[in-house]
Amino acid sequence: MAHIYEGIRIIDLTNNLAGPLTTAMLADFGAEVIKVEKPVYGDDSRAWPVQIGGGSSLFVQANRGKKSIVLDFKIEADMEILRKLIKKSDVLVESFKPGVMSKHNLTYSDLCKLKPDIIMCSVSAFGQTGPYRDRPGYDLIAQAMSGVMDLTGNTDGPPMRLGPAVADNTTAYHAFGAIASALFHRSRTGEGQFIDVSLLECMTMQIDTFEVASAGQYVTRNGNHHSVLTPYGIFGKKSGSMMIAALNPKLWDMLTKLMGRPELADDPKYITVAERNKNEKELIPIIDEWVDSFGDLDRLEELLMKNNIPCAKVRAVKDLIDDPHLNYRGTLAEVDVNFSQTVPKLKIRGTAIKFSKTPGKPGSAPALGQHQEEILRLLAE
Repeated sequence: MAHIYEGIRIIDLTNNLAGPLTTAMLADFGAEVIKVEKPVYGDDSRAWPVQIGGGSSLFVQANRGKKSIVLDFKIEADMEILRKLIKKSDVLVESFKPGVMSKHNLTYSDLCKLKPDIIMCSVSAFGQTGPYRDRPGYDLIAQAMSGVMDLTGNTDGPPMRLGPAVADNTTAYHAFGAIASALFHRSRTGEGQFIDVSLLECMTMQIDTFEVASAGQYVTRNGNHHSVLTPYGIFGKKSGSMMIAALNPKLWDMLTKLMGRPELADDPKYITVAERNKNEKELIPIIDEWVDSFGDLDRLEELLMKNNIPCAKVRAVKDLIDDPHLNYRGTLAEVDVNFSQTVPKLKIRGTAIKFSKTPGKPGSAPALGQHQEEILRLLAE
């Protein structure tokens, strides 16, 4: 077997980012993903920035390796094509607002009448049940409601959003794992099942201080430094930014020596991680000043790494494109862009999972309706 999901066919009724990323990862590992798009415009993300000759770079990232067919849910003949596809498929993934699938007689129970062992995964903002079920929502809505924004930003400033689409991405990873588990369950029992995944709940899983709040204590946002562990943050005010983590006694002792301040290791105010956190307002400027004294962050990073202190220069995304480590490990991949004449190839995020026997390989992103005839021929067999 060349790929884990070879022979698995997935119907993709998703839009925007979380759902499409889910099925893109399945395509990376060999699944045949048939993306069903609406007429004329297709997936909304095709029109999003940044445009690269007739389509979006984000669409390429989230829809790599898929086949595209255009169907209009308002036309009965097209719905019949979809029903025939369901009969020949293993998984259906959708990201409509709750209630839409029911309107089109495409609930899980409806699907089971067509394919008894089918797996259905619904990706939505708040899930298929509960008080928030019918609320509209996107990535930043989930960030706001999950508490993540409350933990992000400076102590005396307002809550802040995380830069990337964290809710969409983490939801995709959860849904990907859930579908893999459901396929494994089916291989043992012959039974399909329904999977309900929401952006809000997946973001809530990122709150690693939730249990602290549950116990009646509250961790507040702390800018570029960890709320309870010190030193664990971004240091430097003038020469750039360096992330440094010296959390255990050995690392803290080594850092104080490198700083030329060995007395800090035995200072009662800094002797434990708890004391360092308690007195961080005094300690952080000391480390900032030391970092700035280097001027050359490359030299500082080399010194810290030589002494096994976890560290990293804060890099720009553009710096990752030619990163030797990510490229060596195949984490970044160059794929064909079938809808663009001006940008025929694009380097994207590939897969972060490394299998020794069944490695993943991102494929090209489809033009709208590119595989219409191929899929219709499949249904005629």
